[in-house]
Amino acid sequence: MTALKTREFIPDTVYYIMSDQPDCCPKCQSRLDLVEIVMIDDEYVFVNFCEECQREILIVDEDVEAWPV
Repeated sequence: MTALKTREFIPDTVYYIMSDQPDCCPKCQSRLDLVEIVMIDDEYVFVNFCEECQREILIVDEDVEAWPV
């Protein structure tokens, strides 16, 4: 089993939700490069990077069916 890096939760950080579509930057719509997968508060977080904006984008894989209506 691969040991994942862990990060501390940073308040006021925006986490985007993964979809079936290719991951794109919310600002410029460029395709994102997956840098690594880390654990934050027992949640897998996909750390992506936008080459165009030069910024990190954090994406979580949420089970939408489990959300309350």
